[in-house]
Amino acid sequence: MFDGIIFGGIALIGITYWIWSTTKDIKKYKLTKNNQFLIGPIIGILFIGLIIGLNWKNNSEFKKPTLVRAYYDGDFNGTSIDFKTDGTYIFDNHAIGFSEYIYGKYKINGQSISLDRNEIDNVIKTDKLEIKDIPENGVDYLAGTYILQIEPNGNEIERATKFRVVIDNRK
Repeated sequence: MFDGIIFGGIALIGITYWIWSTTKDIKKYKLTKNNQFLIGPIIGILFIGLIIGLNWKNNSEFKKPTLVRAYYDGDFNGTSIDFKTDGTYIFDNHAIGFSEYIYGKYKINGQSISLDRNEIDNVIKTDKLEIKDIPENGVDYLAGTYILQIEPNGNEIERATKFRVVIDNRK
């Protein structure tokens, strides 16, 4: 929520300054017919178009339908991985309000997920994941479905981050 307020405030200040500057430059251009005064407004239009385009692209990535989404809650930090129905994923590693997004591709076969990379942001340490229903054991898990990191030999990686599945749209 605060990100939106801060981004909106900065955008409002920037657009207000750009409008004021553009108005001033266009008045000078009309008086002098010097094309130099059109450089600022044109660069401003290009930057505004670039920002709108990047925002549109990012929003379209996030709005794709989710197949499976899993989350790890680490109090002040957290990690989520959102597997989209088109074979792409969005990995989000965040701490105290700052997020880092990593995009990639995956393949799913039953309960097994194969990622396009062996390591992601020092959190996922393998390219093999497995979706598993786990009963509560009073020590490591609450009952539920988890995504576990798997070694090449098929065993769970000890002390690796375990993601709790929060959305599962598999049939």
